[in-house]
Amino acid sequence: MFTIDLPTWFLSVLLAPFGLILGSFGNVLIHRLPQEEKADRNVVTKPSHCPSCKTPIRWFHNVPLLSWLWLRGKCAACGWRIPVRYPLVECLTGALLAGSVWILPFGTLIWIKGVLCGYALIVLFFTDLTEFMLPDAIQFPLMALGVLFTLPQLIAGQHLTRITTTGWNFLEVFTFANGVQQAPAWSLTGPVVEWQGSLLGLTVGYGVPALLNQAYKWIRKTDGLGMGDFKMLAWLGAFWGWAPMVGILFGGALLGSAVGLPLMLLRKASGQTMLPFGCALALATPVVVFYGPALLSAYLGLMQ
Repeated sequence: MFTIDLPTWFLSVLLAPFGLILGSFGNVLIHRLPQEEKADRNVVTKPSHCPSCKTPIRWFHNVPLLSWLWLRGKCAACGWRIPVRYPLVECLTGALLAGSVWILPFGTLIWIKGVLCGYALIVLFFTDLTEFMLPDAIQFPLMALGVLFTLPQLIAGQHLTRITTTGWNFLEVFTFANGVQQAPAWSLTGPVVEWQGSLLGLTVGYGVPALLNQAYKWIRKTDGLGMGDFKMLAWLGAFWGWAPMVGILFGGALLGSAVGLPLMLLRKASGQTMLPFGCALALATPVVVFYGPALLSAYLGLMQ
């Protein structure tokens, strides 16, 4: 076993530029994946271009964040105003990678899973916000990855590991195979998600909202949720298990109600108005994953 022991601040500085680059690619995904034409959805070989005038973007006009600031938020060719979403996504992804090492052990499976989940949530939030779409090209692979993340535990499960502490002392803790290096068999995200829990989360994540939607459709004669919402809950269940997924569903419903009800009272929306529920799920996910057990305990305490 080996460990990666670098100062946290150094890892943040090292990872932040990679986060900005990932954010730039995230903007490509957000813009192209909702497109109707297959050629327009190409995110691999099709070069970057201005969405307005289609002029290819030069490399020095495509530097994450800095180019947007240098160009004052406008296309160098036609002057089209580049939405503030572009630098926002880059900054959020940069902050995601830079901040992840302060919360999750760097180089471990839980770190990889957390960063991947956060990145996907950023992309899905903005595709749903701008296009009311949660692309299958992102969500189907995440369903499979959620289950695959549990396989290292089958190869090398939990066992007792001796680690050194200050003063040349030794501490024995339970660890499990967790990607690049061993990691403690506990984390801020709760118990380790095993393959049974991942599959159950995947199944329940898709099945429960689908049943709720069928009941809503039977009563109101219209869909209450979109198919993309089912798939989003399915891969979140595969990542974090069925219980956090249920918490994310209810948390998203609370956030959606907090937005939808005032709009209905102000007559800015009706019961038939489409709202991007994927955005609410994305916002609820980190709260439930990190603070779900504490919030549940506090709620149960109030009920006593």
